[in-house]
Amino acid sequence: MEHQIHYTGAMNVRCQFCGALRFQREQLNCCHNGKVSLPPLQEYPENLRLLFDADGSEGSNFRQNIRNYNSAFAFASFGANIRPPPGRGPYCFRLQGQTYHYASNLHADDPEERRYGQLYILEINEAIQTIANAHENANCLVSVFLEH
Repeated sequence: MEHQIHYTGAMNVRCQFCGALRFQREQLNCCHNGKVSLPPLQEYPENLRLLFDADGSEGSNFRQNIRNYNSAFAFASFGANIRPPPGRGPYCFRLQGQTYHYASNLHADDPEERRYGQLYILEINEAIQTIANAHENANCLVSVFLEH
């Protein structure tokens, strides 16, 4: 089966109330004609902003392994059949089928296998070392875990 490309045009129609951008044929009512108003987003914490903006090895490593860094500090594991969308653009993913979360017991049976919420009851240096030693974080930099 051959897929046809559907082009919706440029996202250049601006809402007169909130300034959100939409496609010409899109019929969404983003802010209910100005009735809904969200406060501006707060700035990222400085150390996180530096990782997103930095050109050096830490910033580059952080952006390339952002899901690993995020998962390293999670209280639970998120699982799903993740299907990357076609084309180029900012990182995003689409899910297909069922999603699930795995949360661990408070104490690990094997101290070498501590994960998720179990790390939050450890002394900070021990928790960081455990995170850094996890095989799924092999491409992550310990310095990013320690400094940020």
